[in-house]
Amino acid sequence: MLHEVASPEDVYSYEYEDSPGPNCKDIAFDLRHGSKSPWNDKVIGFLLEELRQRGDRENWPFQRSEAYFGEILQERYKCLHTIWTAAQPKVTAKGGLETPAEVEQRLIAKKDKVLKAAHQNTCQKNEYLCRAMVLEHLIKYKTDEDEEDAPKESNMENDIKIVLCVKNVTWRRAIERKLDIIDHQGIVDDDIFAPQGSKPMKRIWSAGNPTTSRAEVDGLPEALYNKEWLAGLTPRQVERLSISDERFRWMKVAVV
Repeated sequence: MLHEVASPEDVYSYEYEDSPGPNCKDIAFDLRHGSKSPWNDKVIGFLLEELRQRGDRENWPFQRSEAYFGEILQERYKCLHTIWTAAQPKVTAKGGLETPAEVEQRLIAKKDKVLKAAHQNTCQKNEYLCRAMVLEHLIKYKTDEDEEDAPKESNMENDIKIVLCVKNVTWRRAIERKLDIIDHQGIVDDDIFAPQGSKPMKRIWSAGNPTTSRAEVDGLPEALYNKEWLAGLTPRQVERLSISDERFRWMKVAVV
């Protein structure tokens, strides 16, 4: 928000007249335009050269291509542009510009909304870990279970009155059948589940259901992500996922 942006006059002169353009010793972005504008492209070129020289001077133990660093700088510029744009005074309902106090209040409200979304993301991640643990215990439990419980399963299933239509999650591997087994066992074998939390009920998974608006969960094992969805991401987006190195043992589950 405190970044000193390039003046519109200097930017115009560089693009349409004979101005020398950005100063490598006093770098200033033109935050009124995108990262690929002539002025900003020149500034990012300065930063790429600085990274290359610094890597040579400090003998960095790893080597990265110019395209790799270029994509990172592009992403950093987008973040800077988003923050700077959000901090600019907006027109109020009365037709005037926001005061500094009103800008601060708006930014705090936006930050609270982002933190709430991050909390939901963490809860969703914990839910997956919990379901994986429950599934592992169910597999062990079912191996010792007598077949005489089968009529009980049928009767309980017929008593289901409330169902949930689950939103589609594009980034997640197709595990609907396994989640169905967990939910079903929560109804059939309620004696091995803790009484706390929401009551188990049937969930309907369908391609016609709406798609979730929640962001993807990061830090999960690679086996839990949709391979086709991962293939469509850029290297930088994959890096931001922070995919866990933990090996997730994928098993085929059958209920008898």
